[in-house]
Parts: sequence; C-alpha cells; structure tokens
Amino acid sequence: MSKSLGNVVNPMDMIDRAGVDAFRYFLLAEMSPGNDANFSERSFLLRYNSDLANDLGNLLSRVAKLIVRATGGPIPVPGAPEVADQEICDLARGAVSAMRSSLEELKLDQGINAAMNVVRAVNRYIEHSAPWTLAKEGKTERLHTVLYTAADALRIVASLLAPVMPEKMAELGSVLGFGPGELPAISDLEKPSTLPGRTVKDSVPLFPRILIEESGAETCAKPAKAEKAAAKEQEVPVAELIAIEDFGKVQLRTAKVLEAAPVEGADKLLKLKIEVGSETRQLVAGVAKYYTPEAIVGKTIVIVANLKPATIRGVESQGMLLAAKSGKECRLVTVDGDLPSGILIG
Repeated sequence: MSKSLGNVVNPMDMIDRAGVDAFRYFLLAEMSPGNDANFSERSFLLRYNSDLANDLGNLLSRVAKLIVRATGGPIPVPGAPEVADQEICDLARGAVSAMRSSLEELKLDQGINAAMNVVRAVNRYIEHSAPWTLAKEGKTERLHTVLYTAADALRIVASLLAPVMPEKMAELGSVLGFGPGELPAISDLEKPSTLPGRTVKDSVPLFPRILIEESGAETCAKPAKAEKAAAKEQEVPVAELIAIEDFGKVQLRTAKVLEAAPVEGADKLLKLKIEVGSETRQLVAGVAKYYTPEAIVGKTIVIVANLKPATIRGVESQGMLLAAKSGKECRLVTVDGDLPSGILIG
C-alpha cells in the first residue's frame, strides 16, 4: 500500500459497510499467515456476498423457515439416516478435524474453507432432498431427518466459525435455539448433539447482501467512481495489476446456452442450462434486463469455468458468464465464428 499511489485501505470503511465479523472472516479466509496477500474492496464484497450472504446466510434462513413450517419451531428428531444424510455428517466431522489441524499449523484459511465446504454441500443437499416435496407427500420421517441433518451441520459450522465471527455465529446459534455461550466449543463437537427439542426462531438475514457498484460480468452494475476516473485517464491502477501466474488460475471456456428461464422472484436473473464440452451445467446470470430467455438460447458465450459454485436466490450457479456494459447497454462476451463448446480460451 502506498499513499502516493492512493491505494491505502481504511479498514474502518469496510467494517462500517459489512461489520467487523465479516471483515475478520475475509482477512482470515483470503490470506495465509506469513505470506503476502492482495486486498481490494471488490474482492472483499464479492466474497462477502458469495460466502456469507448467498451461501451461509441463505442456508440458515431456508432451514429455519422449513423447520418452522414443518414443526412450528422445535427441531425434529431424525429417523434412520440415508446415504445422503451420512455424507453430510461425515463431511461435517471432517471439517472439525480440518479446523483443528489448521489451528495447530496456523493455516486458518484451510479450516475456514473446510467449514464453508460443509455449507455449500448442505445447500446442494437441501436442493436434492427437496423437503418441500417431502412435506407435500406426507413423508414426515424423511422430512424430519433432512431438516435435522441440515440444522446439525449448521450447528457444527457455527462452532467452527465462532472464533472468526463470534457475534454473527452467536446470532446463528440463537436462531437454532442456543442461548448465550451455549454453542459447543470446537473441542466438544464430537459429543452427542443437543439439537432435538430446541426451538428454531425465524430470523432476519444474517448477512444482508451488499450491492457492488462497479462493472462486473455477473451483475452488469454501474462502474464505481474510481474505475470511471481510471478509464478517463486510460491508466491501469497499479493495485489491479496481476502476475501471469494469477491469470493462469482462471479457466475461461466457451459454452453453448441450451435453455434459459427467469429466476423466480428475481427480475434481474436468468437461470441458464449450458453445454461445456461433454458436460451440462447450470448457471445464474444477472442479464435478464438485457436479454430475454429466447434471445440468449443458442448463443456461444464465454464463462469462468473453474469458479467455485455459489447459490443465488436458492439456485446453484456453476460458473460465471462474461459480459460488458457501456451506459445502458450490456452485451455478452461471445466468440468470433462457430466454435464448439468447452474450448479453452487463453
């Protein structure tokens, strides 16, 4: 950081915008102790929205609402576990071991990543188990097992992340029926769960989503003031320069849009079914104000193929498409000529 370059960051600005817990989470999740690291407001807000607002916050809200609808509030006693339930339990236990190892080795980012992998897995588990369908079909025992499994995974995640985000994880614990100081310590997570019988509370969003006011492929939002000024001067800010090794981590591929449909309750989002070589994926893109589903089907677009999945409005997105915005126009980045899907760009 340098005052002369004007790239000094005031952490209090970030804390005022997203809270101290979220800022602490970013620093520990993004940066390995003892190594150099990069920081930008955009990277902080992207991780906040992806990890905390979309993945963890939305999962807690969904599980709490489903339990309240199913039982009136008490966390149900589970029935006999199936393979999918056991996989979640095993993944959560593995995260406990990973966090202990990361603490001993001072590699906190690895332990945090293991905990967030549990969150992402539970989001997929909820989608695949479809508890709303189980409720309609009267499969009460199976419904209770799914809801308990998801709630217990959240309990473990809350304990693992409590040293990083003590206030927010206390709030999460409160939604699950834990009083102040009742969340188990990491060293106690192998003891039997005390969840059944605790009463879930419906909650306000744990991590309200923050609008990123800068140009981005996923949102096609307005450029930030700093980027507008940089564009006028036709200069690349030093803080934005990356090494070739960093660029090599990003895998851009061609993809063909097979199907497109609006995301329910989100007027800016389209849910796309895309073909990437021999693989079929689902992708959520914020381009509904610029493209109708009919207009986007059949296009060969460019995607970030190795971006970790994220859940947006309850829909899993496996990648991110590229788009460019100028004024009120937003255009997808496509390829010149007829190329098959799955082609590596670089």
